[in-house]
Amino acid sequence: MTAAPAPPRLAQLRPPQVVTATRLMYAGLLLALIGVLVNARSKPAIVRALKHTNARRSPGDRLSGANLQHAANLTYAAFVVMSVLAVLCWLLMAVTVSRGQSWARLVATVLAGMNLLLTIGMATRGTAAAAIAEAPTVLVGAAVVWLLWQPPSNRFFDDAAALRSARAATTSGR
Repeated sequence: MTAAPAPPRLAQLRPPQVVTATRLMYAGLLLALIGVLVNARSKPAIVRALKHTNARRSPGDRLSGANLQHAANLTYAAFVVMSVLAVLCWLLMAVTVSRGQSWARLVATVLAGMNLLLTIGMATRGTAAAAIAEAPTVLVGAAVVWLLWQPPSNRFFDDAAALRSARAATTSGR
């Protein structure tokens, strides 16, 4: 009696598109770390940008000094927190995509779109330096999304799900 052949390992199923997407996600993580550093130093520029915007408003619509400082603090905190979350998201997506979790590419797609919106927000309400620092992550995110939705990637995620199901059935059938 011969034993059934061992199922393929997940690494054997991973196509070049998924390997490249995963590597790009780690590059995105490094870019996001740079974004954290840039955003951590951006508070004076945020204050200047908000003061400039506030000065262009009609006198009745202008923020008081305290409200302007509060808006600057909130904007700064939001940019820093979102930058730190971006680092964590890049890491989580790289690990889960490489493991063939199909939900991860959906989340990665949504996060890439959110990163685009964040970068637009930084360009229009934040600082040019922050937007410039975040712009490469938009390009990396777009490349990752494109790679993750290619036909070989689709097969990989399907095969990974089937492999997990087969392993679960084998484990529960013992």
